[in-house]
Amino acid sequence: MNQLSPRERRLIAVGILVAAIVVAWMGIISPLAGGFLDRAAEREMLLKMYASDQRVLAGISVWRMQADAQKQSADQFAIAAPSDALASQALKTRLGKIAADAGGSLQTVGDVQTGVPSGWVRVRADLQLTHMQLYKCLTRLTSEAPYVVVEYVSVAADRALQTGHLEPMAVRIEISAPVARSS
Repeated sequence: MNQLSPRERRLIAVGILVAAIVVAWMGIISPLAGGFLDRAAEREMLLKMYASDQRVLAGISVWRMQADAQKQSADQFAIAAPSDALASQALKTRLGKIAADAGGSLQTVGDVQTGVPSGWVRVRADLQLTHMQLYKCLTRLTSEAPYVVVEYVSVAADRALQTGHLEPMAVRIEISAPVARSS
């Protein structure tokens, strides 16, 4: 075998040194530094999660007070009746009374069966109302307990061309409310 010149020996030594540095970097330093960086990112994420959880825990007392207030006012948002049929009848009676108090007339009223969630009742009514009477009816429905959900309102002013003014109007309304079982 040929003797290597000093220049070739230096090149091989530099090559071996570079290979040793690359092996050390890839095998020891990079995984070690990467582990530190990964743990630092995870630690930062956990600190953010901890701060978020602390804010949630701080709000529990407020949420508890709000839940208690909702339990106390729950009867304002539901019709107390022993059955759905009686709750529906109470809703119909209330709608008829509100329309009569406003000066309008109740044409038809009936139960709606489709699309009604369990524990709720829904009623559809056809009314003859003026603009102000409709406003009074909707105001009372949404501001007097037990509060109801106005699901649908349709207004037809078919006689406006004949009479020359907007009133009277044919109004169709659907309202619904949850039922609180009472005995």
